[in-house]
Amino acid sequence: MITNTGKSIIGKYLLGQAPAYASYIGIGCGPKPLLINDSLGDYSDKVNLDFEMLRVPISSRGFVHENGIDKIVFTAELPTEERYEITEVGMYSARSNPAAGAYDSKAIFSFTSTENWNYHTSSAATAIPSITTALDANNDNIISTTSKVFQTNADNSIFYKTSRAARYERCRFLNNVILMRGDDADLTLSGGHFVIGSGSNHIHYTNPSVDFSRNSPTDQIRLAFSVVSKDGGSALVPDTVRILVDFASTDSTTTGEYARFEAEITNGTGAGQYNLATNRYVVVSKELQQLYTSPNFTWNSVTVAKIYATAIVAGAKSSNYYIALDAIRLENVGTVNPLYGLTGYSIVQNINAESIVKSPNTSNYVEFRFSIGVT
Repeated sequence: MITNTGKSIIGKYLLGQAPAYASYIGIGCGPKPLLINDSLGDYSDKVNLDFEMLRVPISSRGFVHENGIDKIVFTAELPTEERYEITEVGMYSARSNPAAGAYDSKAIFSFTSTENWNYHTSSAATAIPSITTALDANNDNIISTTSKVFQTNADNSIFYKTSRAARYERCRFLNNVILMRGDDADLTLSGGHFVIGSGSNHIHYTNPSVDFSRNSPTDQIRLAFSVVSKDGGSALVPDTVRILVDFASTDSTTTGEYARFEAEITNGTGAGQYNLATNRYVVVSKELQQLYTSPNFTWNSVTVAKIYATAIVAGAKSSNYYIALDAIRLENVGTVNPLYGLTGYSIVQNINAESIVKSPNTSNYVEFRFSIGVT
């Protein structure tokens, strides 16, 4: 679908006031894929992808007549090395917003093996173990490791079990993922904010590049993660999942300055709830001004990023679930440029409502098609 932004930029392009309306294709992983007969909805007000993973330059343009419909076809080549699991596609007028400069949208953390995340308990900070073999050692769809925090691949064989695939437990951004067991931290609520309970463990990353002091207060931090059952055959779901991303000046929980991204999702089908029985992949967005900050916090004081996670069942933290961290992204929505933006958007739609997997070390192309006609 052509967005309202796209209509404006295409109009300027036809008048010679814009250099381009279709230069890059962006792929994302945020929404749930649709069945072939599902309605695509109205995306005309869309201004960015739910969770963008990558943007690649359009390498060819063409025209086709398909099923009685004339279409303009834009094609781009995806990079060979990485893994991407695609559920949304968008077309942009440029690679980035030139008005935003260094403070444009970008991935903050992608939890790759090259990022120096450590597991921190009350006694020590240690390396996070990596498990590359099948997580269900007995091929019984039950995660067998006793580690409370570990790394694995998003394409680990356990995530392709029918029950897990149907619930979208598999992570999508690149291939490395960090899983945190739901009872390894104790996050409770008090006064509308999270309280880090005694004995809570976390993962941390020292000296992160997170200076957002020149971003707009309305710019957003987006956290993408999935909820993973220890027993993949169980139909039970957690009541609540809480994740705290703490941008802090010290690793202490009692001293120093901080800005806290607090994400709480509640299982259910009502307004503001997440139906974890049918969709375990979640993206939570918060504006920078919505972060919970200490009185004297400044972004240039941040020396460590810490992440805590808790899964709650019947009011108690549960060891039956893992929170799989996929990526954290900054989305610049406050810098407006009349010549830049998302000009087209669509959610992946197919017969089984499956994401499209671009496997590592393979050559692939992505197409975006506009239907054209006269009304």
